[in-house]
Amino acid sequence: MEFTLVVLSAVFLGVALADPVKFQDCGSKGATIHSVNVGGCTAEPCHLVHGKNATMVVNYTANEDVSKPTNSIYGIIAGVPVKFPSPEDCCANKNINCPIKSGTSSEYNIAIYVSPSYPKIQVLVKMAVLDDSKQDFLCLVFPAVIADN
Repeated sequence: MEFTLVVLSAVFLGVALADPVKFQDCGSKGATIHSVNVGGCTAEPCHLVHGKNATMVVNYTANEDVSKPTNSIYGIIAGVPVKFPSPEDCCANKNINCPIKSGTSSEYNIAIYVSPSYPKIQVLVKMAVLDDSKQDFLCLVFPAVIADN
């Protein structure tokens, strides 16, 4: 329990030290995105560091009800989307407050492990939360670099 508290505190501290990231909305149908923070990112492109979790927080206002939101996260490399491994169920993984109610403002939180096996490259990160019909509830892209530090 204490270890979990320490890890969660480190995640939130990292996000708190981040500046809002410039992002592009890529077709959000169910939410208005207000800001995106990536832990440790103070300049773009954001550095996603090998062997560490990349923590991201999206502040949004819901425009629709969603009972079972799912994660959909990709790296776009040379125009080709490559799926980042992430748990699909946003509710079970507590990435988002469920169920989502239209008109409410909330946060989407996720940490993605950056495997040391990933190549050191520039990438566009495409983060989406899908609604009950598997449409983009919220969708955004931002520039990043996979690096050693």
